[in-house]
Amino acid sequence: MEIKGTEMDSIEKYLELSRTCPELFAQSEELPLVLDPKELYAFAQKSGRRIGIVYESHYHLMVVDVVRAKNGSLFAYERLMNRVMRGAVVIVPYYNGKYILLRQYRHALREYQYGFPRGFGEEGISAKENAGKELWEELGVQAEKWKGFGKIVPDSGAMSSKADVFLAELNEAPQVIQEEEIVGHIALDWEQLGEWIRDGKITDSFTLAAYAKMSLQK
Repeated sequence: MEIKGTEMDSIEKYLELSRTCPELFAQSEELPLVLDPKELYAFAQKSGRRIGIVYESHYHLMVVDVVRAKNGSLFAYERLMNRVMRGAVVIVPYYNGKYILLRQYRHALREYQYGFPRGFGEEGISAKENAGKELWEELGVQAEKWKGFGKIVPDSGAMSSKADVFLAELNEAPQVIQEEEIVGHIALDWEQLGEWIRDGKITDSFTLAAYAKMSLQK
């Protein structure tokens, strides 16, 4: 099988990414990454699989790695990377004793979800600056106080991204912003928030992880 130009491009872009973002290509005894061009091209030719960066959008890179099993055999392993690797955030808006959750239609699920505001990282701004930007865009407000709760990993099985969690104490009531499939928001006190999680009304992993982070500091 001949290696086509698009397949060569996907591997070349992949190898360039490995040089510019080495932390995403850290080697491990458990599943060593194959980064030798000859081995990658040979695997692509033999398997008929597209290898490397196989899809790009404004937000994501779909990457297909080649990894070496402990018995020496090679196999493909997929992962999804954010276009901007740092600065993703989840914001916990707090106003008048209650926590604000968006009601938003999630295309991937084809259903509505309740969850705290969140956003991809953006070039040139810090995670905290990005949190303020997302808060303004999705609730039309600013925060009087910020508190960081560290990072979470929303889906280590498929995604390479981490997100910073921030508590944002609002300076005024949130506005009704209807964009990005947001159809409204709801305000819950701490007890109600726990009840909604227990009853399965809140299933968003970002929100559940942020709740767990806050629970340990209450």
